[in-house]
Amino acid sequence: YNTYLPSVMDFTLHDAVMTVFNENEQHWDKGMIKVYENFVNDFLYPDINNILVFAGNHDTNRINGNALYKGDLAKYKLAMTLVLTTRGIPQLYYGDEIGMGGNRDTDGDGDVRRDFPGGWKADEINAFEKPTDDQKGYQDFTKKLLNYRKNKEVIHTGKLLQYVPENNCYVYFRYREDSGVMVIINNHPEEVTLDLKRFKEGIYTAKEGTEILTDKKLSLRGKLKVSGKTSMVIEYSF
Repeated sequence: YNTYLPSVMDFTLHDAVMTVFNENEQHWDKGMIKVYENFVNDFLYPDINNILVFAGNHDTNRINGNALYKGDLAKYKLAMTLVLTTRGIPQLYYGDEIGMGGNRDTDGDGDVRRDFPGGWKADEINAFEKPTDDQKGYQDFTKKLLNYRKNKEVIHTGKLLQYVPENNCYVYFRYREDSGVMVIINNHPEEVTLDLKRFKEGIYTAKEGTEILTDKKLSLRGKLKVSGKTSMVIEYSF
């Protein structure tokens, strides 16, 4: 008898992820507001840190096989930034990290369960050893964010503070007593300028931080420009 109880899977977030990054404009029922409203309901879960968050698995379409995204690396980066920095336990489906496609709605379950390229003599491409340039773009981003997350307790168990999205740009914080991470997901196709005074509660006393995707130092005072369809993960201490 197995007494292990698996984590709850956040299918409502998955459903939002599969559409939201193709919605360039924000309305009451479109854009990043969908993600914000998903987390508003976190009080329904007895242990929010024990919920699985994911962009796809063997029973869904692949994020990169989604007809809306069509293997768009920029949209993949936005989705993975969310999945790998929000509350809960991230679940990645093999092959997503190299941009593998697959659509079970049009081509059946087998299309999302294809062999990973490499490891078999007949494979023309070996993504284990020599990924293509396109595959490497997905791989490098995923590796960067996962290696950062690996040893960051603030991402694992920190509290979540989110702000209502504006101009389809969503900002939230993961924080503990002495440190925090500011996550910005600009789903708008154009650059947005954030007035950081709005986020004073999350930034608290921090004056600067490090954007871990680019390794750049940033001021957390005044205004911050964020390029279109771009995410930022800013680490800081109090």
